[in-house]
Amino acid sequence: MSVQERQQDDRWRRLTEWSGPHHLAHQAGPAAPETVAVAPDGLSRNLPIGLGWIAAGISALGVESFAVTAHPQHSATLLLSALALLFGLWVFLADGGMRITAVGVYNFSFALFVGFAALYSELKAGPGGAPVPILPGLTLCYFLHVSTWLLFWSRLRRRPESEPVRADPALSRWALRWGITLLALGVVLSLAFPSRYHHLLIDSAGFVGVVLLGLGLLPGRRRRRRLVYGLVPAAGFGLYYAYLFNDFGRIVLGSLGFALAMILANRGRGRRHVKVWVLAVAAPAVFVLGQIRATSIVDNPDADGLGSVVTPFRDFTRLLELNAMGVLPKGWGETFWAAAVTLVPRAMWPEKPDGLGAALVPILSPEMVGTGHTHAALSFGEWLINFGLVGLVLMVPITGLTLRWIDRAVDRVAARPLTTPRRLLGYTAGVLVVVGMVDLMWVGTSTYVSRTGCRLLVLLLLFVLVAWRHRPPWGLSSEGSAAPPASALRH
Repeated sequence: MSVQERQQDDRWRRLTEWSGPHHLAHQAGPAAPETVAVAPDGLSRNLPIGLGWIAAGISALGVESFAVTAHPQHSATLLLSALALLFGLWVFLADGGMRITAVGVYNFSFALFVGFAALYSELKAGPGGAPVPILPGLTLCYFLHVSTWLLFWSRLRRRPESEPVRADPALSRWALRWGITLLALGVVLSLAFPSRYHHLLIDSAGFVGVVLLGLGLLPGRRRRRRLVYGLVPAAGFGLYYAYLFNDFGRIVLGSLGFALAMILANRGRGRRHVKVWVLAVAAPAVFVLGQIRATSIVDNPDADGLGSVVTPFRDFTRLLELNAMGVLPKGWGETFWAAAVTLVPRAMWPEKPDGLGAALVPILSPEMVGTGHTHAALSFGEWLINFGLVGLVLMVPITGLTLRWIDRAVDRVAARPLTTPRRLLGYTAGVLVVVGMVDLMWVGTSTYVSRTGCRLLVLLLLFVLVAWRHRPPWGLSSEGSAAPPASALRH
């Protein structure tokens, strides 16, 4: 064992060992601030990389400008789609090192809902077959997204990869018990009530339960790896799929998978391969879930089951065409206001504004108004429908700064050992916020706030019922407290 690892083990032992009053007499001083891995010249180092991606995009557009192929627009669209797919996946792998970050999940979603969606649509339509040319929308998405990375995400600060997220063993068992409780509650409520009475909170209880089961993957003082650490959350995921998945929440399944992968990747050094495994299973998972959707509905027009993956980008290109014609109504921030109040029950506020999905129906499918149908048009579509092309420009700094702040906040929470229920629930909240980036890219802020907000409400309820009771022992501050005794956590 190296000197650095021995020092880390000694520091972890001092934080988690509990030996009553004798421990209080030998309380250690304030912990040293966490070191942060920062590239001193990050922007200058990554500037050539970002400019390289921009130059590659310009070269792809040059295929259309110089007509070097028989179908120049078709070829340019395919090349730029492939670049968008590769860029999103590259950022997912590179950002945060071994860790799965909000920026990484958001870029993975960009690769799926923009890069793959455009590539699939163009290949399926063939040269000149698309009813609405997708190259203008693809061009905007690609260059705005690469610019956001270059300006705001290329210099993200990261802690050393040798410092894993760690939890006290007794605390992991506490999380396991409450994870089983919440998952069982979600399953029982889903079986007890007809589907038309199912509320998003039921799904959220099961979702949070599986995430808490996954916290058993975090290492503590014992370095032994047990197979049960992986079997328990896997079984929870299976129960969630069997009883809480209804063939329409495939994005939710993806978010849950990301949550378990994020916890596994944060265990410590040598876990970079978790991201590689995520990429390896992504394509088969999208295909299998698409087949489930395609076979679950009789006379389903979505024969390949990929409509929810591909349609949002198509709808964004339709909005862009309407905007170019001058007939796209502007919301001037209405959908963002709807997202801010989305957790207010409509029974209490019947005139509550509609989120982006419902607001798009009168524009894209007026014949479906009043049927409960909704549309998805990516996060890009939300900024476009609110503020036009200016909104797409505003999206760059606002999204860039927000995601950078989220990652830094999650890093701060994960920097300290999870020695109390409050810290563990704080880390769980960070996981929920990060994996919700799939919803944010897919359909904007309303769905993100609705799904992630309900999960956080379940977590808040657990905090109010349980975690606030486990205060630090007398004489210890809340920041430097030791883990509560296992007997206290069992109550």
